[in-house]
Amino acid sequence: MKPKIGVISRFMAKENHYATGANYINAVVGAGGIPIQFPINPAEPPETLVSLVDGIIIPGGADVAPLSYGEQPHPKVTRTFRKNDIYEIEMIQAAIRQNKPILAICRGIQILNVSLGGTLYQDIPSQTKNEICHYQDSAARGEMTHSISIAEGSHLYHMIGKTEMLVNSYHHQSVKTLADSLKAVATAPDGIIEAVESEDGMIVGVQWHPESLCAISEEHARIFASFIERCQSVSTQQA
Repeated sequence: MKPKIGVISRFMAKENHYATGANYINAVVGAGGIPIQFPINPAEPPETLVSLVDGIIIPGGADVAPLSYGEQPHPKVTRTFRKNDIYEIEMIQAAIRQNKPILAICRGIQILNVSLGGTLYQDIPSQTKNEICHYQDSAARGEMTHSISIAEGSHLYHMIGKTEMLVNSYHHQSVKTLADSLKAVATAPDGIIEAVESEDGMIVGVQWHPESLCAISEEHARIFASFIERCQSVSTQQA
């Protein structure tokens, strides 16, 4: 049976709707999973939702509220919604308790790091040396604009099979202080952390958007394929 993958749909307060990018859904389907959209809804405890699926995806989105990691907002922080942060943190922690694989993408890697005790650069251009551009034209979702270096021997390396690759980039925040339970396994040329993972590979977070590249890049498609395979394996073991 195909693994069921919970994909978080965030509440967009301004538009008054829940949103999940179609590319996430398409990437899960393309990798052999069954996507199930989870709207952020306090009426359903994250523990209950996570129990219904074999793994979860934490997608990209708006800035993480600095209050979520004990800081006041930098002037460059854009729209935030703490209810989203709180619910996603609870979802991540529920998945860890239930031993369900997690794939965190863009904002997802940031809220993952925060949920495990890490902090963020609130604005890369003003808080780091920033040698390269990390925020490209958001219309060019399939354009790869900078390289990353991948740690040989990491779970990400075994997914992709190489130590260098090109990625797209749509973020002005990133991991600053890394959570103790995560390892940094990829960096941009200016040192910004581009991927993290847990020791056992159950948790993988990437700062770019592989869901927008699956159709044109086998390397990026392997990230979803490997995640679905792990979800399937864990589901079989827990059955």
